[in-house]
Amino acid sequence: MRSLLWLGLGALMWAQQDPATRALLNKYDVKFWWLNIQATNTSTQLGPSWVLTRLEVTAPELDTLVFELHSSLTVDSVIVQGTQRSFIRRGHTIRIPLSPRPTQGTLVEARVHYRGVPPSGQSSLVGIFNRQSPTWGNQVTWTLSQPFGALSWWPTKQILADKADSVWTFLTVPLGTRAGAVGVLEGIDTLSGQVRFRWKSRYPIAYYLVAFSVAEYVDYSFYVTIPGLPAPIRVQNYIYNNPQTLPTFKAEIDTTAALLRVFSQRYGPYPFWREKYGHMMAPFSGGMEHQTMTTQGFFTFTLTAHELAHQWFGDWVTCGSWQDIWLNEGFASYSEFVALQALGTPAAAQSWLVSTHDAVISEPNGSVWVNDTLNDARIFSSRLTYDKGAYLLHMIRFRLANDSLFFAILRNYLSLFGGGAAWLRDFRSVLEAATGESWADFFAQWYYGEGFPIFTVRWNSQGGVLWLSVSQTGSWSSSVPFFITPLEVRLQRQGASDTSLRIYLTQPFQTFSFSGVGTVSGIQVDPAYWILRRIDSVQRDVSLGIKEGEAEHAFFLSPNPVKKGEQLFIQVPTEGRITVYDLQGRLFYEAPISSTESWVVSLTPGVYQVIWTAPQGNQLHRRLLVLP
Repeated sequence: MRSLLWLGLGALMWAQQDPATRALLNKYDVKFWWLNIQATNTSTQLGPSWVLTRLEVTAPELDTLVFELHSSLTVDSVIVQGTQRSFIRRGHTIRIPLSPRPTQGTLVEARVHYRGVPPSGQSSLVGIFNRQSPTWGNQVTWTLSQPFGALSWWPTKQILADKADSVWTFLTVPLGTRAGAVGVLEGIDTLSGQVRFRWKSRYPIAYYLVAFSVAEYVDYSFYVTIPGLPAPIRVQNYIYNNPQTLPTFKAEIDTTAALLRVFSQRYGPYPFWREKYGHMMAPFSGGMEHQTMTTQGFFTFTLTAHELAHQWFGDWVTCGSWQDIWLNEGFASYSEFVALQALGTPAAAQSWLVSTHDAVISEPNGSVWVNDTLNDARIFSSRLTYDKGAYLLHMIRFRLANDSLFFAILRNYLSLFGGGAAWLRDFRSVLEAATGESWADFFAQWYYGEGFPIFTVRWNSQGGVLWLSVSQTGSWSSSVPFFITPLEVRLQRQGASDTSLRIYLTQPFQTFSFSGVGTVSGIQVDPAYWILRRIDSVQRDVSLGIKEGEAEHAFFLSPNPVKKGEQLFIQVPTEGRITVYDLQGRLFYEAPISSTESWVVSLTPGVYQVIWTAPQGNQLHRRLLVLP
């Protein structure tokens, strides 16, 4: 979802249910939903409606069958396995005692008949709305159930990881209106003064992605051919039935074809290609990625790209908890940039990147990980979940330095978890398997941690040698004092073309020297905005590297490699301090030193960084290899 005005700014619980209700809900697995709903475009009131749920018992036995349904709706009857049953309304639930108790593996069908006026207002338990479009005048009833509003309009089970295998949505609405929903429109039945739209989907689906809208629409459809798919994809759009609405948005809607091809190439074929993709308009400021048929208030390039990308990230693979919403929203947000890179101008792509970056660093703290799921404003934080979440993927792409590998990892993630749910640990496992390295530091800093690095950079160029001194602090140092990160530095050179260096920062203060780079006249730090950062200053320091350049060869370690237990001889240019770190930045040794020193190596085998720091702060670095 990408929204300028989020409608549900209220308190909620991690999964909104009390523990007893959640325990009962976890005793069965949903297989199939069939919604048969009477609705109009003039109010949210629901006429006599019913929902059939087919489920499989997963507990040893099921003594009480529970569905979630808001208390403002009236339940007329409940039928289980063809027999009408008594039920209890408790809070926003329907509890149906079962006797005899079905046992594990038993398939059960239950049908709830209900009607009434759903709740309204700003609560996060509200998922159905009615409003007139202020621009076009159309009156619309539509649903937007994320995160916990589905219970406001149908009896359901609101647990993300329990997807139904399929869903049918039959909608009986006034003549002259159309009703959009997920899946394929398999038929339209004319009734007495009404019309029934029969939508059927045979793909796995999470509860909050089931949706409908009712209005006076026109159907604007076209087909898109995707390389590798055996049939074209229908793009079916329900647009307000006004003379100017479709002409206003047609060009933007038509870009859906190019976006489908781009994302199918990057992420794998559109996952719901056997049914459709489409849009249904509703008067709210944003979009919601209802499976196979997004609800949008208007059409712009990035909004349409964002919601389409959700069909892969959010719909095909759904976050297993709202704490992991990054897997939905961060990925869809970054897809806006992917789309601009492929179909927009370089300037437009760069503008998106810079504005997203600047939005994140506008405040010094905040993590992508959602630690306060009692507040849906935090779950759907534009700065943290969407923008910082998108930048995490951008920084992963930078660290990989291989676009083919980056998109292969995304495709593998979708392939492994498609049709189901995933958590952060699942994406991280795919990333680590593809790279053969740990990403623990990255996620500890950028996902769970707060803030971003702040850099102060000094540089000097002399005799073909470039000296760089980088000082780093964390913007929220109580969470992350400094960030282990690669950093790109671009060099402007006299008599030669610009070139870039990539340095790897493992300490709050580091000095680097590079020979053979020519005469450098200026530098830019992270000019392509690869990482989240603030750069306080970049200044030339003519004193940097003068003495060290002469002393470069006076700093050496012997022998190198050295065996554990052997004596290591260290020579440095002048007095200062010696520090020894491993490649993960852990400090193993620190002591003052004059000009020479020797000590018996007690380090475990591996590669270490030995740093000499002069009294004025300049540094020289050496790598030390310790053998068994």
